Amino acid sequence: MDSYNASGAVAGMSLVDLLQQSRKLVNQLGRDSDLPPIQLGIDQIESQSRKLVSKSARGAHPAADARAHYLLASGGIDAAQLANTIQSTDIANTFEPLQPVYDTDVEGYVRHEHEQVILSLIEESRQQTLADFQHELHRSLHRDWQNQKRRILEELGQHRSEGSESVLSRSVSAAPRESSRGDSSSSMAQMQSRMLRYDSVVQRINEARAGAQPLAVARAFLDTVESFAQEPARKRSLMDAWRIILNLVDEPSGVREREFAQTYLDAHAFHGPQGVSLRQRWIRGARVYLEDQFAEYMEQVITANPLQAQRGGVPSTRATVAAFLRVHLRTAGGAWASGLAPAMDSLSQTPLWAGVYYALRIGRHDDALALLQENQGVLRADSAFPAVFKVWLDGGHVLPRQMREQLMGEYLARFRNAPLDSLDPYQYALYRIVGGFDTSKRFPPALVATTESWLWLQLNLVREGEGESYTLNDLANKIEKYGAAHFDPSGARLLHYFQILLLVGRFERAISHLYANSSMQVDAVHFAICLVYYGLLRVPAADAASQFDIYTSGVDATGAPTAWFDFSKLVQRYTRLFVHTSRRDALQYISLIALNADAPAPIGAEQVQRCHELVRGLVLDARAPGFVELLGDVRADGVRTGGLIEANRNLLHIGDTAEYLDKIVRAAAVQCEQERRTGEAIVLYNLVGEFGTVVAVLNRELGASLMEPVDLKDFEAPVSNAGPATLSAVSSVVTLARAVLVAYEHQLSSVSGSVRVCQTLLGLKKAASQYAAGQLAPALQTLESLQVLPLDAEARKDVVSITRRADEFKEYDENVAKNCADIALMAMTILYKLHQELKSSVHRTGAGALLEYRSQARALMMWAGMLRFRMSNETYSQLTRLDVYVSTSVFANLIH
Repeated sequence: MDSYNASGAVAGMSLVDLLQQSRKLVNQLGRDSDLPPIQLGIDQIESQSRKLVSKSARGAHPAADARAHYLLASGGIDAAQLANTIQSTDIANTFEPLQPVYDTDVEGYVRHEHEQVILSLIEESRQQTLADFQHELHRSLHRDWQNQKRRILEELGQHRSEGSESVLSRSVSAAPRESSRGDSSSSMAQMQSRMLRYDSVVQRINEARAGAQPLAVARAFLDTVESFAQEPARKRSLMDAWRIILNLVDEPSGVREREFAQTYLDAHAFHGPQGVSLRQRWIRGARVYLEDQFAEYMEQVITANPLQAQRGGVPSTRATVAAFLRVHLRTAGGAWASGLAPAMDSLSQTPLWAGVYYALRIGRHDDALALLQENQGVLRADSAFPAVFKVWLDGGHVLPRQMREQLMGEYLARFRNAPLDSLDPYQYALYRIVGGFDTSKRFPPALVATTESWLWLQLNLVREGEGESYTLNDLANKIEKYGAAHFDPSGARLLHYFQILLLVGRFERAISHLYANSSMQVDAVHFAICLVYYGLLRVPAADAASQFDIYTSGVDATGAPTAWFDFSKLVQRYTRLFVHTSRRDALQYISLIALNADAPAPIGAEQVQRCHELVRGLVLDARAPGFVELLGDVRADGVRTGGLIEANRNLLHIGDTAEYLDKIVRAAAVQCEQERRTGEAIVLYNLVGEFGTVVAVLNRELGASLMEPVDLKDFEAPVSNAGPATLSAVSSVVTLARAVLVAYEHQLSSVSGSVRVCQTLLGLKKAASQYAAGQLAPALQTLESLQVLPLDAEARKDVVSITRRADEFKEYDENVAKNCADIALMAMTILYKLHQELKSSVHRTGAGALLEYRSQARALMMWAGMLRFRMSNETYSQLTRLDVYVSTSVFANLIH
């Protein structure tokens, strides 16, 4: 009964009651008890209970299908051990807290949940980052593939553009292909005409270089472009671009070859005082170009509106500017545009500030000053400006510090905070130009209607020197940040952005931009040539140059951002168009690479080396017929005549004849030899004067192809005592070898050993050709006459003679010795076949010959045994078998 009550009481107790009793029990045990206290909450006890139940349930239901155990066991897997491992693995607690969280520990619970959220976010971020990386990588590969493919094909010389005006897609000499477009032929004809006219200027450049004479290169190209027959707008743009360069370098004042190289190419010099002076020269030149351009535009406006302009009979600057103002600033009703200051020119009765501005805009500085000084009385509040303007002009567009500060005070008081529409835009612009104020602030729209006007204003704000806040580099960075699309949204003006980049001194980027347009690549090449001539194009070092890209950017020796243009790669790609039809012209262009010889180390030496590499490539592409034109020749009497390369030696920075022969001719000869172009290698080694090497090349070629038969007529045809350059066109190595031996009859006394080897190789090749032609007896006679094998009576008379012949063979040249097995096998095969023919003959009168063949076969076999290590086991087995057939009548009859 008690038991029942106890059990019933227990059964009726809740988990909370059990928890309270367990705590009392622990308290009764005392602190010294070894039993650990219970620290689990009710929820945790319930969770642990469910885990115990699940384990019991799994243990009560073993795997029912024993066949799975057998299947896994057959594969070497212990199913029982694997099941135990799986069962013992519990990942349920992976994200549970390391320390238990009580039901009442809200702070602990929140902290745990916070940590779980952070871990989840980290994992999601990792997965998203990985997915984004894979996606971007995929997009990048697909985006760059077409560009990379184009560059690779272009580098291989196989680039074909789809545009009808593609420049690098066809050779200059190639006839225009049939096309469905009617203008295809005319486009090709125009392109060829442009290339030929440009080429005439390049020849003039090299003539001036050879004579150490200056040449106005930009003017020469400008005159050439003026003779082009092409679309007028494009022609005008080209001429404007050449005028820009002409003004930047101030060519009319006289400019020497590479005049700016020392300053522009050296990073330290460019960022020093010399660089400041150079950039100031560019700024002046750019302004002069833009001013001359606007003066021409002003004349066009006046000419188109003579009645409205009313210039009069004296076309002075003052009258011209006044006439332009009447057209440009007067309304249809005859009133002046609103917003202009009331000050008027006393003579022309036109707005004074606008007149001064446009006189300055067309570069008439003295006339602008005179206009201010003559109207001093009407300036009133601006009465001090004429004096400031004069100091600004006299100081090279720079004010003294004190005067600039005074002008700034007046500018701040009158213009800084005033609305633009309330100001005279021309007066406002003149104050900013003279003082160089607010370089980042916009000008009134009326003054920047065109890119050229905006750029002229910016160039007037630019100041070069230490501590200046707005430099030419800042302006150039701003323009590059805008990009080509900003200045030419429609893409109709192919040269517009190119001209802007030139005007701010970004020459490398300008040439790269122009070259990217396939229809302008011919022009880009010659713009680059002009800049290189004056030393205004940076070329990269060999280790920094891109394999495919012509334009690269980075930082210079001072850490400043800079760019490079691979001029040698440009020339290489361009000369591919006509290298096979006009090697003379290709050499003219390649020699221009050596202009960069004065670049800072190591670039200068690398450019000269690159130039020499392309010259050697020109020689190798020319092959034998073009060697005489490029390299000259050596006549039969030993006298050497020069070629184009030696004549242009100074332009290629080659010191003397010895250096020319070593760096160009010998290097090309080695490459020809490696490519087994024997004829060309012979010509080149002959030009160097290495007669022994010529014969050595022949010996290697004969040794490599010794067992390859040739036409027997090659051994009988007469050869002339012609020069080696003529003989290089001979296709047969036999005819070539015979001709060289005849040509070198007198020069080869010092290399008689090589000559004997060559004669021996020729004899062996003749025997191989006779054997291949079925002439067995003559082939055997040829072998006997050479005395290489123990086939003659003297050599096979005894073992000592055979041994002597074997020892002699060991000392033979490698080109003969390496063919030992083939020579012996050919000779034994000839003996076997002759022996068989004689045995099967109807007439049994050759008993002596049979014995002769057997004797030769035995001697040859003994000789081969002494040279056993030079042959393979298979070859030696064949020799043994043939020897047995010849020597043993029984085996011979079986075979027969």
